[in-house]
Amino acid sequence: MSSTRRAPHTAPETAARIRDAAVGEFAAHGFAKTTVRGIAAAAGVSPGLVIHHFGSKDALRAVCDDHVFAVLTARKRENAHRSPFVVAELFGDPEMRTHAEYLLKSILDPSEHGQRFFDHYVDMVERFIEDGFAGYTMRQGEDRRAQSATIAALALAPLMLEPKLRRALGTADLQDSMGRIAPSLYDLYLHGFIESVPESHATPGPRATPGSQHDPPAEPVP
Repeated sequence: MSSTRRAPHTAPETAARIRDAAVGEFAAHGFAKTTVRGIAAAAGVSPGLVIHHFGSKDALRAVCDDHVFAVLTARKRENAHRSPFVVAELFGDPEMRTHAEYLLKSILDPSEHGQRFFDHYVDMVERFIEDGFAGYTMRQGEDRRAQSATIAALALAPLMLEPKLRRALGTADLQDSMGRIAPSLYDLYLHGFIESVPESHATPGPRATPGSQHDPPAEPVP
């Protein structure tokens, strides 16, 4: 008989512990390399208990997706009124860093599951554009889906390119990099980038919703 001592099995606490362990394992090792046995070891439970609660690794991953989205959205909502410098400090939180790494692994995953995760992110941005977010209202383009996908790509780019940003800016880590670029990102979302264009090059851009008072503050980072 094994002498390994495991944590007591009490649902839903055990399910939450398994989920949190899975988020950490997926973030650290990627989805293909993470095993049910590894998740179980990180959670201090048996592999059978992981399957008992979630059915399969894929089903557990879907639960982790929903959890990470919910946590990130809640943190953004809670801190939407704070300065870009303070918001960047969130990346110093170990949980936030883990969730950011999970997000990155998901976006870079070439599988259908990775595509579904990105589609979910675009859906979230589209809801923000339509309904507003934490007191912000958004300028709405005619092609709402293309607008949402563009903003999603822009929002995710700093995370995907953070090692390159670190080299370009001489920053030390993710928190330092995000703190450096946060004011510029905020200004870009709020005021846009191009101040004027030659008349011969002027092209119509996405038109605001009729009656919009925004001219043209772009969307805050979702």
